[in-house]
Amino acid sequence: MKIELISVGSELVCGQVRDLNAPLVASKLTELGFNVVNHTIANDNSEELKFSLKSILERADLIIITGGLGPTKDDITRETVADFCNVTLVSDEESINHIENLTGNIHDQKYVNCLKQARVPEGSTVIHNRTGTAQGFLINASQANIICLPGVHTEMVQMLEDWVIPYILRESGESKKRYTRVINTFGMSESILDEKIQRIIKADKYLSYSTLVSNGVVSIRTTLCNTDKINADSILDKIEEEICRELGAFVFSRHEESLENIISKIFKENAITLAVAESCTGGLVSNLLTNVQGSSVFFLGGIVSYSNKVKENLLNVSGKLIREFGVISSEVAKAMAYGARERIQADIGLAVTGIAGPTGIEGGIDQKRPVGLVYVATAINDDLECKEYRFFGSRLEIKKTCRKCGAEYTKIIFIRKSSKTVQILTYAVTLRIKFSSLCSPSVKYCPSTFRTHSFSKTTHSYSLKRTLSDSYFHNFVLCCITVFLQLLWQVFILNMK
Repeated sequence: MKIELISVGSELVCGQVRDLNAPLVASKLTELGFNVVNHTIANDNSEELKFSLKSILERADLIIITGGLGPTKDDITRETVADFCNVTLVSDEESINHIENLTGNIHDQKYVNCLKQARVPEGSTVIHNRTGTAQGFLINASQANIICLPGVHTEMVQMLEDWVIPYILRESGESKKRYTRVINTFGMSESILDEKIQRIIKADKYLSYSTLVSNGVVSIRTTLCNTDKINADSILDKIEEEICRELGAFVFSRHEESLENIISKIFKENAITLAVAESCTGGLVSNLLTNVQGSSVFFLGGIVSYSNKVKENLLNVSGKLIREFGVISSEVAKAMAYGARERIQADIGLAVTGIAGPTGIEGGIDQKRPVGLVYVATAINDDLECKEYRFFGSRLEIKKTCRKCGAEYTKIIFIRKSSKTVQILTYAVTLRIKFSSLCSPSVKYCPSTFRTHSFSKTTHSYSLKRTLSDSYFHNFVLCCITVFLQLLWQVFILNMK
């Protein structure tokens, strides 16, 4: 069954409002094994919607429309669909009674327009809305069926789960249950990873896999259908183990477990504590680490040392060190990490310092440093590690990102405690930040490619290369936090050897 989605609303077309409905519908139906082939966003214009319906009917078996079922003049979906199917609108008595129960009095002037929402195309099946006044409907349009649902997200979700999904499963004529496993990896490019996966997974009609790249994280989704759960678990378990064995430490998460929760759980279980010193990121890393309830058990605190005075007074960074090497330097970054660990009395100290721009620092040795220069450092016991990076992005983009973005994922550290020493286990991941409010819809994200070189325990050296293609998506703050946490992972792996 080929399914296409249409989201109706001029506010969606011009970007004033984000469409929450289509992604959810597509996700739900894809999980059930159905083929969602396209998504169209249409203006509140009857002729444009008819044009879309005409073209989609030629290739789809089912069309799901969300939006345009409200009581106002610009809510044109029901009239347009009825006209398209050459039928008239009729009032549904059950819907009228429902609306009256919700509003209290449908004859009250302020509720009169709500009666429009009880009208559906003649011959259609009403999809009742338990929580709102806009009724949905199903109608046959020669080659395909059309389902119309309200644009209010909570109402749409209720109707999708209560009526639409059971209807599609029933009409499909066969069980569409799909079993899916997700493995998240970091540090290996998608192309190399895909080559390795092809040797493990022999895709066919019922077994398939796909990869999704986001900020250096490559997620592998393996799907199996047309079987029972016991057999599916057996097959997917074997594939999952083979993938993890092949990719080794590049795998950081399985079964779609929340990374924030992983961080909290592992740190708590192993009694490892963390302290952070931030300059150019302005507290964003600390905010990330406290997203999970109970993170105070492992995250002891952070110091936003934006000024030199705070660096000296709170982190005990030597003023002489700052004057000699500059505040944007590996020496000062290491001192900040060590100072945070000592000041807050944590097992691990992290620090980041850099120049956010748009202009450089005036005066002193830092005047010669370029905008976008970043130093990230870690302190584990008396071992200090630092790496220099150079990134790009305007200060305005940084501020917008800090204000708008939500940290979804961060690198994690799997740690276990032996009877004598704390050993670092292996894995880590990357932070993902939503930039949709900053970026043009025409801008496409090209995933970063990482290459990790050999480690040396004696020199504590490594190289990590990142290729960036779109400055919109790789602004200064994202890069600072990402490398901040990448370095932590590298140092942990180093100490494990």
